[in-house]
Amino acid sequence: MKKNAAFLKLIIIEKFTLGIIAALLSFGVISLINKDMEEFANELVAFFNLDMDNRYIEMLIDKIGMIENGMIIGVSIGMVSYAALNLSMAYGLHKRRRWAEWLTVIATSLLIPFEVYEIIQEQTIVRIGILILNAAIVYYLAKHKELFTRKKNV
Repeated sequence: MKKNAAFLKLIIIEKFTLGIIAALLSFGVISLINKDMEEFANELVAFFNLDMDNRYIEMLIDKIGMIENGMIIGVSIGMVSYAALNLSMAYGLHKRRRWAEWLTVIATSLLIPFEVYEIIQEQTIVRIGILILNAAIVYYLAKHKELFTRKKNV
């Protein structure tokens, strides 16, 4: 492993973990197809021992009951795509591919404006930490190009 690669290992682990979590969640979401969503919401409320007479809980149950299969499929496809993106970045960074460096920089940079917006809405330690981590990832990958292989002319 080349010098300055410790943070790169952290990036690889983070992207791999995000990919696995998104893939598992997508399977969970797709399992909700053809399920009575209102009944499912009621089961969740009972499981978490929430007040079913609360008007906000009732409104939430009604909204969840309106979710149809098309929305479930769309969310699941989005999550599978996000998982594939993160797993691709993790694999490419692990193999020290230049395309993975660029893909990670671009994909991570695109999220920063949304993270800033979220922080403007409400400052929390988690949101600020995620913004700092993503900014550090972009800076690190842009600064340490020597960690990635370059194709040699034959």
